[in-house]
Amino acid sequence: MTPGGRRPGHADTRGEIVDAAKRVFAAKGYDGASLRAVAREAGVDPALVHHYFDGKADLFVAAMALPFDPRSVAAHTAGSSPASMGARIVEGFLTMWDHAEGTGSSFAACVAGMAASTSVADAMREFVAERVWGNTPVEEGESDSPTRHALVSSQLMGLAFTRYIMRVPPVSTATPEEIGRWAGPTLDRYISGPVG
Repeated sequence: MTPGGRRPGHADTRGEIVDAAKRVFAAKGYDGASLRAVAREAGVDPALVHHYFDGKADLFVAAMALPFDPRSVAAHTAGSSPASMGARIVEGFLTMWDHAEGTGSSFAACVAGMAASTSVADAMREFVAERVWGNTPVEEGESDSPTRHALVSSQLMGLAFTRYIMRVPPVSTATPEEIGRWAGPTLDRYISGPVG
């Protein structure tokens, strides 16, 4: 034991921190969790958490076994014209999950975790609110922003559920680009068109 009562890191420390983070996020949600609380739960010095993870969001991605940080979907739209924004978002979202299939971080595994625990689902919702909506073209501060966010989420999750869980053709067999062309206009309307 170190003088502070915490053990130093060893070969499995990263995995133990991830396991502790799962428990802390499940108990406190994303907003209520802290890196210090995770360090306490893991029995390690907080500096070790910072050594292995670049902040709370990075730790959450690891704890939830997400194959990507959702902000990378927004990055996929960089340089897109407003007329093709929805298509690029759909394409980026499905491309990321396509790459995750077979890695243990599949869409099905993520859904199973959220379905098994409302606290995990709550933590995921808080995480998405912080990481995704701050990086999307939906205008923050508008009175209908929450509605627009919910509609975009429903479209993306519905497409992913149809593609990876139900496996309904042609959504399950088409390329992300094709699905982007089909569903993109709906997202464009949710982002900036009439919703009332």
